[in-house]
Parts: sequence; C-alpha cells; structure tokens
Amino acid sequence: MKLGKTQRPPKSKLTKSALADSLGISRQALNVHLKKPDAPRIADLEGWQVYLAANGRIGTAPADLRREISAERLAILRATREKLDRANSIEAGEMMLAADACRQAAEAMAIIFADMERDANELPPQVAGLDAISVFKILKSRIARHHAEWTAAFRKVGQ
Repeated sequence: MKLGKTQRPPKSKLTKSALADSLGISRQALNVHLKKPDAPRIADLEGWQVYLAANGRIGTAPADLRREISAERLAILRATREKLDRANSIEAGEMMLAADACRQAAEAMAIIFADMERDANELPPQVAGLDAISVFKILKSRIARHHAEWTAAFRKVGQ
C-alpha cells in the first residue's frame, strides 16, 4: 500500500490508560502525578519510570528496589522490637543496664576491700600471742559479721 502526501502512517499514541498500565499504577495515581509541574509528557514512558522511581510511592518502584526497601524496613522493625523488649524487661526488673551492673559491682567490691583493709590493720595486734583455736574463733566471728554487714550493704547497692 502506497501512501499519498496527505496520508500519514498511524501514530501509536500513548493514552493515560495505556501509560498507567505500562507503569503498573492506576489512572487515578497517574492523574495525581500529571498535575505536578515537573511530570514528564504522557508519551515519555522511560521518563515516567524514572520520575515515579524518584517521586512515586514505593509500590511504583522497580521490584528489586521494593524488595530492598522491604528488607530494610523489616530490619528496622526488628531492631525496634528488640529495643522495646529490652525496655520492658528493664522496667519489669528482669534485666538491668550493663553500666548499672558495673557500677553496683564496683560499689560492692569497694565495701569488701575496705573491710579487708580494716581486717589487715586490726587483726595482727588482736591475734598476737594467741593459740590457733583462739585465732580461728576471732576469724570466724569476723566472717559472720562481714556476712551480715555485706548482705545489708549489697541490698542497698542493688537499689
């Protein structure tokens, strides 16, 4: 078939419906973007793909990008869940911060070392010249006293 000067080959005009179908979005979503001043022309399919990747909703992005976004969101949700679980455990008294545990351990050890230092200074003159059984009895009484004092002191440290 030979075309005359007045006849032109039929153009394959891209309609809004065809463009929306090609992009995988609804016509309503396309119309929302068409109202924006920086939207590409309807005939520019490649321009629309780039435009929607930059400006569209996540659902309009390519599938591999949507998977990456979903994986990142899932990681954020899991981290948030772990943080909330820790906060709930701390609030319920089932768990404590490591910094608090270190501080309490340091306070408890300071109490023990102070008593050991006091014993090292006081005991030698007290036990000088005593037999082994008498020294043993003095040490046992000090251990019992330390046990009672440390139990009470450690309860205060743990609060």
